[in-house]
Amino acid sequence: MAGDSLLIYFDEYDLLIGVGILCILLPIVWWRKHSLSYLLFFSIFWVYLLAVVQAVIFPIAINTAYGGAIFMPGINLIPFYFGSCFSHMPELCVRGIINNIILTIPFGFGVNFLVRVKPRSFFWLAIAVGLGIEFSQLLLSIAFRSGFRAVDINDAILNATGVLLGYALFRTFAWAYLKATEHFGITHKWLFADIYDVVIQTQATDRSKNA
Repeated sequence: MAGDSLLIYFDEYDLLIGVGILCILLPIVWWRKHSLSYLLFFSIFWVYLLAVVQAVIFPIAINTAYGGAIFMPGINLIPFYFGSCFSHMPELCVRGIINNIILTIPFGFGVNFLVRVKPRSFFWLAIAVGLGIEFSQLLLSIAFRSGFRAVDINDAILNATGVLLGYALFRTFAWAYLKATEHFGITHKWLFADIYDVVIQTQATDRSKNA
C-alpha cells in the first residue's frame, strides 16, 4: 500500500502466465509452417515484450480512496516540455529520457525478424508504438482512477525515437552481416540461413524501392 493506492507488481505468477501464453502460441506458429529459427526469434521477442509490460504497465496502482470526485489523470501534450524536471532533478530526468529510448530499441531491431516492414512504413510504426504505450497507461489511469503514472507526449516521442534507432541498428547489422559472409565465404545453415534470408529480403526491398 502506498498512500491511498494499492500497488500490484509484476510477479512470478504474471511471468508464468506470459510463458504459458507463449507455449500456446508456439505450436500455432509452427503449424503455420515457420522454421525453428523463427520460433526462436518469436520466443526472444515475446520475452522482450513481457519485459516491456513489466516496465510500462506495472506496478498497477489502484486508487482505494475514491469518494466520487471527478478524476483527471496527469497529461502533458506539449512536446519537449519537461516542467521543472531539469532544474530540480536533472539526473533523474536525463535517466528517464535515456530509459524511454532504450525501452523500444529492441523492438525496432527485433521486429524485422518476424515481419517484413517496408522502410517507409517504419516511421508510422514507431509513432504507433510510442502512442500505444502512452494510451495504455492512460487507460489504466482512468480505469483505476490513479495518477500514479503521468501520460506524457515526450515519452511517446522518445519511445518512437527508440524504435527508429533500433531499425537503424538493424540496417547496420544487415549490411555488416552481408558483407562479412560474402568476404569470408560463410555457408548459411540453420539459424544463420534464416538470418541471411532476412538480410537478403531487406536488400531486395531497397532495390525495389530504388527501381
